[in-house]
Amino acid sequence: MEEKNKLNELHMEVARLRQIIDGTNIGTWEWNVQTGETRFNERWAQIIGYTLDEISPTNIDTWLNFAHPDDLAESERLLNAHFDGHTPFYHCEVRMKHRDGTWIWVRDHGRVVTRNPEGLPEWIVGSHIDITQEKREDIAAQRLNKIASSVPGVIYEFEMDDDGQMAFPYASPGIADIYGVTPEEAMEQVDEVFAAIHPADVEYVEKSILQSAQNLEPWVAEYRVELHGETRWVSGYARPERLNNKTRWYGLIVDSTDTKKVSLKLEESQRRLKQAQTLAQLGHWEANTETGDLFWSPQIFEIFGFEPDSFQPSTKAFYDAVHPDDRKRVQASEEQAKLTGIQDVEHRIVRPDGTIRWVHEYAHVVPQRDNADSSVLIGTVQDITERKALEIRLREQSNTDALTQIFNRRYAMAFLKKLFNVNHGRLNDNEECAVISFDIDHFKKVNDTYGHAVGDRALTLLAQTVKEVLRSDDVFARMGGEEFMIILPGTTLSEGYCLAERVRELVESTAISTRSGVTHITVTLAVASYSMNDSSVEDFYVRLDDGLYKGKREGRNRVVLVDNEEA
Repeated sequence: MEEKNKLNELHMEVARLRQIIDGTNIGTWEWNVQTGETRFNERWAQIIGYTLDEISPTNIDTWLNFAHPDDLAESERLLNAHFDGHTPFYHCEVRMKHRDGTWIWVRDHGRVVTRNPEGLPEWIVGSHIDITQEKREDIAAQRLNKIASSVPGVIYEFEMDDDGQMAFPYASPGIADIYGVTPEEAMEQVDEVFAAIHPADVEYVEKSILQSAQNLEPWVAEYRVELHGETRWVSGYARPERLNNKTRWYGLIVDSTDTKKVSLKLEESQRRLKQAQTLAQLGHWEANTETGDLFWSPQIFEIFGFEPDSFQPSTKAFYDAVHPDDRKRVQASEEQAKLTGIQDVEHRIVRPDGTIRWVHEYAHVVPQRDNADSSVLIGTVQDITERKALEIRLREQSNTDALTQIFNRRYAMAFLKKLFNVNHGRLNDNEECAVISFDIDHFKKVNDTYGHAVGDRALTLLAQTVKEVLRSDDVFARMGGEEFMIILPGTTLSEGYCLAERVRELVESTAISTRSGVTHITVTLAVASYSMNDSSVEDFYVRLDDGLYKGKREGRNRVVLVDNEEA
């Protein structure tokens, strides 16, 4: 009777174990290390898309045939470590070939339960858990972090509850460049972030946050931070959303010091210019548009570079001095003045010595003193060459990468959007266009080995080398970090592939000097052309980026041709 009770208890225990295994969706395996005999449950086969009957009879080769070849060496190493008693359990994450041809991830876990008389492992039992989705999410998170790390400035998530308590649930590594703290420090001590803000700007920043929280309008701010004893300007933009008792912002903050300095210089120049207009006499002129007679004050002769004693002003002489490309604009402003009574135009002039100057003309149409039926233009002219140079420089800075002096990401993406007419599902004017995306292989190792100065030199030398083989209308841009893009209007996909291969060879053969000698770098490139199946420029860019990742997975230092059929 007692033995029968024990047998019943054993059966109940086995039943409970099976219920637990079935309930947790775990595949189980048993393996006799000495004979190769294996025992798998139904779930083990289901994980890879089969029934147990379909893969039977089984032995250790069943596992070896389904496991990814690249993972077997690590699995064997971990098994041997467990067999030798170095680890209490065998634990490994490996890929297995699914019935549909894809590779799925499993967490392989086991333990030796018996050994033979010689002490060698005999039976080992274990389990398989499908972790494919977990792995995909992990890869996606790694990709997001890599993208966030390559974006200038800091991408962040910031929240504030109704009591004023603030937190940074997420911040990209770029926060160290903006506030001098790590993402972990920002999450743990939000006060450390605000401590970096210039004391004179703290109240302004806090008020701007409160205002954005109240009206749920985008937060836009420009302010100073003090970092490593230096005052820097930063610009921030974030969109808020209301969640229960808190407001959450998702945004970007970038270092705008260089742009701000140019802007401040421009503002100062404009202030002084206005002051000069008030305190000093400006060059003035009077023109009769009917007779062509023109009067200039001495200051205008100086601006136009003519000698008053040897030059007779006239409407014809004035138009001869106007830059040929601007004459229509000046004529249109005069016609508009006849309707509005005001002429306000900026244009270029060509001085007798060939130099080009920018001038601003402002005039009113007034009746002639001795003839009420006739009118003249009376106005001023001002040399605005320096102001225009600053404006042009500011525009160039907004489109140019400071280190390599090629175009930046903003310009490249704007150029793509202009070039690809998505609404019509084709390129403008049916023009073909190939795009090359590439980045430097293992660039972090270059910085870590030789220092950032050599890394910057490598980026600059790469940009100079590649630029020499491009056409004048090709767009070459640094997209961030070690990532670059070449846009090739009027170029077929095959022609783009040939150029990409040439770029790869050029870069690989370029010598980079370091203190310890000469080193070389390689690049991985992806080439694609716009497809009818691309619903947006962003979709096209993702497809191009996927090709780049494919090249890295296949060993780097290669060109990947992205087929339009993949769109």
